[in-house]
Amino acid sequence: MAFESLDDFIRAADKVGEVQYVDGADLEIDVGGLTELTAEQNGPMVVFDKFAGYPEGFRVAANANRTLRRFALALGLPIDIHPLELLRRWRDKRAGSVPMAARVVQDGPVLANMQQGDAVNIESFPAPRWHPGDGGRYIGTQDMVILRDPEQGWVNMGCYRAMIQRRDRISLWINPQKHGRILAQKYWQAGKAAPVAVVFGCEPVTWMTASMSPPFGTSEYELAGAYRDSPVDVVELPLTQLPVPAHAEIVVEGEIPPESEETAIEGPFGEWPGYYTHQGPEAVVRIKRIYYRDNPIIAGAPPLRPINWSNFTNYMHLWEHLERSGITDVAGVWGFYNGLLTVVSLQQRYAGHAKQALITAAGFRHGDMKTYYVTVDDDIDPTNQEEVLWAMCTRVDPTTAVDIVRDAWTADLDPRVSPARRAAGDLTVGRMLINACKPFAWREQFAKTNVFNAEDRKKLQAKWGDLLANSGKK
Repeated sequence: MAFESLDDFIRAADKVGEVQYVDGADLEIDVGGLTELTAEQNGPMVVFDKFAGYPEGFRVAANANRTLRRFALALGLPIDIHPLELLRRWRDKRAGSVPMAARVVQDGPVLANMQQGDAVNIESFPAPRWHPGDGGRYIGTQDMVILRDPEQGWVNMGCYRAMIQRRDRISLWINPQKHGRILAQKYWQAGKAAPVAVVFGCEPVTWMTASMSPPFGTSEYELAGAYRDSPVDVVELPLTQLPVPAHAEIVVEGEIPPESEETAIEGPFGEWPGYYTHQGPEAVVRIKRIYYRDNPIIAGAPPLRPINWSNFTNYMHLWEHLERSGITDVAGVWGFYNGLLTVVSLQQRYAGHAKQALITAAGFRHGDMKTYYVTVDDDIDPTNQEEVLWAMCTRVDPTTAVDIVRDAWTADLDPRVSPARRAAGDLTVGRMLINACKPFAWREQFAKTNVFNAEDRKKLQAKWGDLLANSGKK
């Protein structure tokens, strides 16, 4: 059964030991610091409460679905299975899903409280400074920005970082290729401000869907309904008629004026590659109303240095991309450092199979800043970094198994782009393709590995499961 609210999900995660509660943390250092330190340990979601100067119950929940267990819990999948099996089941769930339009309801918890006019104050909510060098407090790191296409009428949801500027302003950084910016520009080109709603917290599946970037013209609400196995209940806001989740935590309703009319300095902000890069004038939201439920929770998923972190849905999308492109016998797809190192495991069927997979993976549309691509044989677990590095060190001849692709696209966040190239709009980078598979022509003669096979490992696990479960504890 789908979760209706973020609070519902927190309670469910708490039952399986995936929540840590913290009271009295400081918004300048403690919240961001503890979020980072627990994430580096693959730790629980952290729920912060009792901030000085804010009502008790005005909370921040950080890293709600950052681990595989919480990701699986949100989707209603088994929480303790192998990562590749989880991806396979997620793919199967997607394949059998039927899009469901959002269900309009007349009321919901998000409408319990409202600020409007001179009472509008986005600073009345405990938004943290997530990184020490951030230029301000970011209330939107796990948010949803909702816009309607003025020509075709469909509704888009996207995830764009939101910085508090003052009581009635937030700024948004929306990259040029993002659907939200394309829709906003339609209004701007007509000399109008774009009506907008920004959601700061909802149940995790709807938010995850908003971050998936489906084809232009597809409403993320329909996909969220499919993945939830039930439609998302929405209320239509009175000023903009934009639909927002009825069980959302905090919602801003307003407009985004043309950038020629008003902007604000946005950033710097510690982004997912692990650096501060982008800063400059960006679009703002003129806040007209703020709606929030009793005891609201700001959902926080701040970008952190991507150690121990992977965007699981991107690997599923890449797997599907490979198969759509005709790459057969893909055994698994994974990555490290949020995909900066991407690994494809496959059962080689023909000469050039691994190279074909590398070239196809490197052309994937989510490939900004993804620089290193590796193929491995299907005896290598692509989710195990030690196995991948072992294959690279023992099966790669650098003179024949490594290729460089030049002038591939990257993003404004890429710290390797020089200031001069950034100013010139030259957002390109090289990509390294590493074939760490056994050479196809003589793979059967390749030296045999000295490890127990999968069948023997299963027997040992069945017989000695308790011993093995405790052997890793210190």
